[in-house]
Amino acid sequence: MTGYWGWAGAAGLTSAALYLSVVLGSPGAFLLAYLAPLPLFLAGLALGLSALLAAGAAACVIVALASGSVIAAGLYLGIEVLPIAVLVRQALLSRPVVGGVADGAGAGALEWYPVGRLTGLLVAMAAAVLVVIWLVFAGSEGGLEGTVQMFLNAGLQGMLQAGGAEAEEMTPAIALMAALFPGIAAASWVVMIAVNGALAQGLASRFGRNLRPSPDMATLELPRVLLGALVVAAVVGLVAPDGLGYIGRNLLVVLGMAYLFAGLAVVHGFILRLTARQVLLVVVYVTMVLFGWPVLLVMLLGILDQLFGLRRRFAGPTQGEE
Repeated sequence: MTGYWGWAGAAGLTSAALYLSVVLGSPGAFLLAYLAPLPLFLAGLALGLSALLAAGAAACVIVALASGSVIAAGLYLGIEVLPIAVLVRQALLSRPVVGGVADGAGAGALEWYPVGRLTGLLVAMAAAVLVVIWLVFAGSEGGLEGTVQMFLNAGLQGMLQAGGAEAEEMTPAIALMAALFPGIAAASWVVMIAVNGALAQGLASRFGRNLRPSPDMATLELPRVLLGALVVAAVVGLVAPDGLGYIGRNLLVVLGMAYLFAGLAVVHGFILRLTARQVLLVVVYVTMVLFGWPVLLVMLLGILDQLFGLRRRFAGPTQGEE
């Protein structure tokens, strides 16, 4: 039992240290801060929800004391601990497979919370927070969009002075950045949480400490309600005026992330049938990172898969865990 809480405390300390690498002003430590969710996920997926909550509580105290800011600790609680706790709690849910023996699953087989629902939950949390932020700034001058423009303008002042550019010259560029900045920030958070969760599950599985089997990416199936939400966000973003259209466009970016994962599931399902699957998967991911626009194609693939069942038609059986 001592070792259990010791590992939980170590996870909290490590996560807090990674998080504080940027909060305390270390610009070169961005990649370290990106991994701050990893120890929390490891505690939860290898030791359980109680260990995760203990690690999160310890980390919040460390962040507050080290930074001297309750706000920093509150941000850490909101963007790291609470969402990860919700995801881990759901990920560890299971139920007996009905008719497991007859289906070949074996006696006592368990059905775990689907990875597609975890993806939908993650995206829904990001969208909900985005809506709350939009409502908070609805009464300010210019609403959320005006606030974002002011924030970007203030942040770019130093760059403008260093480059010798006039503020008026940068106004159109700042307005363009502000148009989708909240959605892109929320989408980046979704990717960060998803990547760290996958890394943690992989590490726990490698050392035989995983509490649930690793899900197969190729089996990811999104809840259909997400497609309706995506359509509504697109319509609102296109036709609604001012602030309502602004939040619609930014929600479209966030909800689209779910279909990026769904599209990648289609890609995995097809490529895993091929001989050089590892090389091909690396090529796909590198192409997306380098060029950007293939991400939109993968999202479209995810939407088409939910509408027409592309994996059931073309992908065939998958080949084990990923």
